[in-house]
Amino acid sequence: MKRSLGKILFVLLIATGQLWGAYQWSVLEKPESLYVGQSGVVRYECQFDTSAADYTIAFKPNENEMFKVSILTQQDRIVQGKRIQTFDVLIAPKHVGKIDIKFEALMRHTTFASIENASIGRDNVKKYDFNDEKVFLPSITIQTKENPVALTGKLTFEVRSDAKMVRAHEPFHLSVIVRGEGNLDEMTPFELNIRGVKVFAELPQKSLTPSAQGFEGEVSQEFALVANESYTIEPLSLSYFDTAKNQIMTLKSKPIYVEVGEGYEFSSLLDVPEISDYGTLKRYALYLFFIGLGVGLNEAVRWGWKHRPVRQKRTFWDEAKTSKELVMLLSLSGDKRYDEVIRALEDEKMDVREAKKRLILQEEKQ
Repeated sequence: MKRSLGKILFVLLIATGQLWGAYQWSVLEKPESLYVGQSGVVRYECQFDTSAADYTIAFKPNENEMFKVSILTQQDRIVQGKRIQTFDVLIAPKHVGKIDIKFEALMRHTTFASIENASIGRDNVKKYDFNDEKVFLPSITIQTKENPVALTGKLTFEVRSDAKMVRAHEPFHLSVIVRGEGNLDEMTPFELNIRGVKVFAELPQKSLTPSAQGFEGEVSQEFALVANESYTIEPLSLSYFDTAKNQIMTLKSKPIYVEVGEGYEFSSLLDVPEISDYGTLKRYALYLFFIGLGVGLNEAVRWGWKHRPVRQKRTFWDEAKTSKELVMLLSLSGDKRYDEVIRALEDEKMDVREAKKRLILQEEKQ
C-alpha cells in the first residue's frame, strides 16, 4: 500500500507532539476565606508544551459533606502554539472551619499507533486506543467563617398586592419576589399565618442562571388570601449575608391592610324588591312591555308562517284547457294511474277542473 506524504507528515507531527506533550496543572485564583453558604471561584489551569491535539481532559469534581462544588465555565485555547485549558470551579462551604480541597482529573492520551493506523487507513482498525492517566490537581485550603443566615449574596426584596379592598370570600392576591445573585437555589418558601384568613400558597418559581456568586436571577412566590373580615398582613422580612459589605442585611416590606367588604348573602338574593317608588314601577313596566312585545312578535311570526302562500308544483297537464287536450296529455304520458281519469273525461262524467283536482290528489298520495 502506497502511503501519502501528507499522512506521513501528520503522523510525524503527532509523534513529535507526543514526545513534547508535557503538561502542568496550576491554581490561578482562589478565595482565601468564605462564609458558610457563600460561593467562591477556584480557577484551575492545565498548560501543555504543545498544541496537544492528542489529549483530552475529563474533570468532574465531586462535592462532599464539607462543600458544594460545580463547574462554572471552562475554556480551551491555543496561545503561541501551546494549548491552555482553564476550569472555573464554584465552591460553597457547608460548615465552619478549614476546608482542604483536593481534586483529580483524568488525562486521556491517544496513542501514536492508533493515530498511525487511522491515518493510513488500515481496515482492521475499529477505534482509537487511549492511555489514561489520573492526576491530582494542586490542593488548596479555604477558611470558612460562621454565617447565621441561610442566604448570601446581594439581594433585593419586593412584595406586590392587588387593590386593598375585596369582598368577603373573594381572594386577595399577593406576590413576593426576591432578585439578585447568591445562593438563591437554597431559598425556602415564605409562610403566612394570619388569624381568620385562609392562605393558599404556591411553590416558589425559580428563574436562575449560574454566576460567580452561585446563581443570578429571581425567585417568586404567589399567595391567595381569603377572609370574611378585614385583616392586616404584617411586614415580611428577608435576612441574608451581604458579601459586598460583609454583614447581615434584613429587608422588610410594609404592612398591608386589606379591607374586606360585605359579600352577597344567599337570603338577600331571594328578597322581593320594594316597588312602592315611581322609578321601580317604571322599570318593571318597561320589563313587562318588552316581555309582551316578545310574545306578540312570536305569535305574529307563527301566524304568518302558517298562512304563507304555498307555491304549487307545476305539472305537465296545467296547460290543458279542454277535456280533449287533457285526455291527450294523460294518454301520451303512458302512466296507468291516469286511466280512471281518462275514462271519466271520455264518458263526460268529469270536467277538466274536477279532473285536475283528482290528479293533484293522486300526486300528493304518492
